[in-house]
Amino acid sequence: MKINVIFFLARFGFGGAGNSVYRLAKSLDSKKYKVSVITLGKCAYKKSFSKMRIKTYSLRTKKLLFSFFTLRKLIKKLINNKSKNILISNINYTNIFCSLVFRYEKKLKMIGVERTPIQELYIYYDLFDFIKKKILILLLKIGYGRFDKIICNSKTISSELKEKFGFKSEFINPPSLKNNKFFKIPKKKINSSLINITTICRISKEKDLEEIIFALNKIRFNKFIFNIVGEGKEKKNLKKTIQKLNLSNKVIFHGHKTNISKILQKSDLYINSSLFEGFPNAVVEALYFGVPVIASQSHGGINEILNNGKFGTIYFKNKNELHKKIKNYIKNPKRFINKAMNARKHVAQYNLKNHVKNFESLIFKI
Repeated sequence: MKINVIFFLARFGFGGAGNSVYRLAKSLDSKKYKVSVITLGKCAYKKSFSKMRIKTYSLRTKKLLFSFFTLRKLIKKLINNKSKNILISNINYTNIFCSLVFRYEKKLKMIGVERTPIQELYIYYDLFDFIKKKILILLLKIGYGRFDKIICNSKTISSELKEKFGFKSEFINPPSLKNNKFFKIPKKKINSSLINITTICRISKEKDLEEIIFALNKIRFNKFIFNIVGEGKEKKNLKKTIQKLNLSNKVIFHGHKTNISKILQKSDLYINSSLFEGFPNAVVEALYFGVPVIASQSHGGINEILNNGKFGTIYFKNKNELHKKIKNYIKNPKRFINKAMNARKHVAQYNLKNHVKNFESLIFKI
């Protein structure tokens, strides 16, 4: 009898969470698992799932709270009384919601995937955000104990959940790389006349791309192109800032890209400026292609990826600090390139094959 695996991700877009769930779901052996996917509204990967005969259920409501009864009814329908049933929910607010909805569902085993550090809940944008996150912290303390296992995409996050709250958390390497093979790349050429800088992320407040823009604006004597790969709600505001600083001819918006290897291969420097990150897959991919990385101290897995600065450069959130790090790269690019080249074998472990193997092992244990 196949194991019944149900993935629930409220916002199933092309971001890090959506991409990770998609890679895992499509890689599970169809002979061993029956896979279903539930989302609120549209699923970005619905066509791809359909080709793989993975059933996608898109709940009509856009608000998680309003899906309480329809989600419960759907899960009860999907539960197979003759096999093991596992619900895999993703991201803290969805995990908390599921812990309440299925608190007494005995036929359902539950895995919660935590993708962001606890510090996220202590960063507020306004009064409403402050109140919302205070409630989330309280509910997290209550709800996470209901899960059979909490899976974290960084060792740092897993340790925090164990030490601060006593939860049954475990680290499983994320599927940052689709390619399981380590390959040689040509030596990076240093181009001092034009620096090609890249960031790949959702364009949202927590990614804080304005910090990169302000830091780059202070570069006076070097030509650069800044590539932004991704989409998001803050795109309009970011474009306004770029226009005010007269940088429109130096910033290129590429939109969402499913294949980022070509952009990374042409990049001289990769910058991550997030306020908080669980495990930035794009940083792993950049290093895999030998691209030097400057990243903010974002509390999650960045120290694991960069080995506390051995394989990249970490800065503390400040546009002046970031500007200094970029200037250091301009003065001595070889040092940054050497760090990136040394990182390649280290980050190769974060591949899809290892992720699926570890996840399957966990499923059989539960």
